[in-house]
Amino acid sequence: MMRPIRHAGPMRTRIAAAAVTAAALTTLTACSSGSGSTVKSAPDKPAATTAAARPTTAAPTTTTAAPAPTAAAVGDTITVSGDEGVKLAITLKKWNNTARSTDQYFTPEPGKTWVAGQFEIRNVGTAVYDDSPGNCVQAADAQGQRFDEALLDAITAGPLMPSELKLPPGDVALGWLVFQVPKPAAVTRVQYTPNSGFAEETAQWTTK
Repeated sequence: MMRPIRHAGPMRTRIAAAAVTAAALTTLTACSSGSGSTVKSAPDKPAATTAAARPTTAAPTTTTAAPAPTAAAVGDTITVSGDEGVKLAITLKKWNNTARSTDQYFTPEPGKTWVAGQFEIRNVGTAVYDDSPGNCVQAADAQGQRFDEALLDAITAGPLMPSELKLPPGDVALGWLVFQVPKPAAVTRVQYTPNSGFAEETAQWTTK
């Protein structure tokens, strides 16, 4: 005797659709997982100091709210990692909104001006830091316009950062990096990303 053919009812259809959707979400999550890029905009915490042991009087226990993160500014250090053992403690030492060339006949383009940041790059990793610092920096204004390094031979503020840097562990480099921006100068932040801008960690400072 031939058995009647049964068709999938609404419940089975919904269960099958839900299974397909769950599988798709699982695949999407797996494809989009990973560390990704990180912009570090808080300064490094100062090293803790140890006081000499001495008798103390117990104080009442109080609970205080954690302070809000402070944005790194001129004078602050941010430590970032690059590829293959590269680790840098970078300090934005100074910021100059009126940078000038040592050549009085070399001036910015019409409607533009030069700004510059003095960076200290300290190699605190285990590998030689071999990079072009000019490829690692980018400045930005409040509107989100981005500016890459401008190439000058020399500026009155002081020595420029070398175009090619080979920094062994423990060594340090100090120099200015220049940007050409629209007048009036309104740069609000500057970034440094090791490995010519391809590292996963970026240091960011406010300039105002």
